[in-house]
Amino acid sequence: MRCDKCGQNVPDGSVFCNHCGNPLSHDTVCPACGQTIPQNSVFCPKCGKMVRNDMHDESPAEATSAQAQGATYNEIERERQQASRDPWQEAERERHHESKPYYPDDNNEGDDDDENLSSEPAHFNRNVIIGAVAVVAIIGLLLLLRNCGGQSNDDRHSVTGSDSTLLVADTNADPMAIFNAELSRNNFTGDGAVAAHAVKVPGNGADRPEVIMGVTTKNDTESRSYFKIYKLTQNGQVWMPELQHTQYLNGRTINMDNSALIADIQNVPRAVRVNNKDYYYFAYVNNPVEGGSIGRVSLALWNVDEKKLTTLDYQGPIKSLDDGRQYVYGKPLQAINSAETRFLQQEAHNVKLIHFLTEEELKAEQEAKEKEEEAKRLADPNNVDERWNEENQENVEALKNGEEVTMKSASYDKPIFNMKEINKKIENEGYIVFAIKNGAVYGFNKNTRKYFSIYSPKSDSQPSDIGFADSRNNLMRMRTGEGRFSYNLATGKTQRIPE
Repeated sequence: MRCDKCGQNVPDGSVFCNHCGNPLSHDTVCPACGQTIPQNSVFCPKCGKMVRNDMHDESPAEATSAQAQGATYNEIERERQQASRDPWQEAERERHHESKPYYPDDNNEGDDDDENLSSEPAHFNRNVIIGAVAVVAIIGLLLLLRNCGGQSNDDRHSVTGSDSTLLVADTNADPMAIFNAELSRNNFTGDGAVAAHAVKVPGNGADRPEVIMGVTTKNDTESRSYFKIYKLTQNGQVWMPELQHTQYLNGRTINMDNSALIADIQNVPRAVRVNNKDYYYFAYVNNPVEGGSIGRVSLALWNVDEKKLTTLDYQGPIKSLDDGRQYVYGKPLQAINSAETRFLQQEAHNVKLIHFLTEEELKAEQEAKEKEEEAKRLADPNNVDERWNEENQENVEALKNGEEVTMKSASYDKPIFNMKEINKKIENEGYIVFAIKNGAVYGFNKNTRKYFSIYSPKSDSQPSDIGFADSRNNLMRMRTGEGRFSYNLATGKTQRIPE
């Protein structure tokens, strides 16, 4: 609208002119086009028609002022209409020998010839205005639908009333706020994953600007748990999210909470540089779905520019310490053979859930491991004699002193000797006894179908002699290189027989 005093344009809806301070008149309706216009208008600013012709009632000075204002308006209107002409339409008019629209002379604004002006410019300008309004309305509707469509059903992933374009990643809290807002806005939360953390990674010059890296996780006890790595790049005032990697874990759960890791949030997660490259470092607890006594802690490095993931897993038994907490007595599952794995090995000491063994614990663990390996070796049927001597060493000494003992005898599903080595064989209803040429004595239980050792010399000697003292009660006698003994096949009780 225009000020009726100074003729300057003023904002629609103004009460006073912002140029001269003149009070503005109330609006009226154009009788030609029906649009709302200023009450003191001579010509309609919408369609160009004359609104009133009462200038003869004015004083000469007022009439002169009105004519000047009308002339100013006609000049501006003529320029606007000239600029709004469609070149294609102008070409069409020339091709069909159409005359161009008539524009009244500034001095003829009060003439009746105004009624004969072509209505084409007015209609064209009105269409332009209506089209512009429609375009603005459509853009506003699309923005509204975008914001509504980006809302997640899970309030954990949305930031109510927030606009990420106004957020600046200056603190540790801001990257997470931007990450949550953009996940919701771009509908990346439809899979039910939960935002775990996000950090700012500084730019590396002209190649890459500052970015935000973030991770979401989802646990699925029936299928596969996974985590997803996103990169957010700022485009003007808008952060654009990009899903870069999805890591699946079969039959395992994922927990990236710092309280579960027993880690300081200043250390995990964070942006780091390793070997002159930018990385996003984070860690997580990674245990089997069915639970158990074996735990795992995983440390990860994501190469921001090369999109490559490096992981170092610490796995071991879960044990409780004096403070009542449970820890993973873990060791690296992968080889420490790169700058990335060496960095992760160092960072593992900041994750207190991983318990690193002391020298005493390492020694005890080594001894337990060796004992386990020895037991496994002796369980081999080929080592039956060595096992018998090791398990019955004290019993043999007690026998020499005249004591009755119960000999230990391991059972085997497979034969523990070669049939060609048999020197003598005796048999009753439940057992078969074999005397071997090297002096050993073995038995076979007919009911259990298992072999067992009765006597084994430490070294080869003369063949032993065997016989039943009471076949019905499974009592037998044997003469060995270390003396004569009675042996109960059912109970293993043995006693020395005086010479």
